[in-house]
Amino acid sequence: MADNVNDMSYEEAVKELESIISKLESGEASLDDSIKMYSRGMELSKFCKDKLDSIVKKISILSDDGSGESDFS
Repeated sequence: MADNVNDMSYEEAVKELESIISKLESGEASLDDSIKMYSRGMELSKFCKDKLDSIVKKISILSDDGSGESDFS
């Protein structure tokens, strides 16, 4: 697990996020651990969203037909 999300690939971040979700849903973690996991999960979620937004923007630019409109808006 990379401490800095910016050092992760999108796939690594999603995998860690899925692991955190499973642990939180199990209800077996202590309150302190749950808070730490929740915080890390939010960080990973933001990273993934930002990464996807960036990709959508790039695809939109590449597929722009000159009309200024895109299916990815």
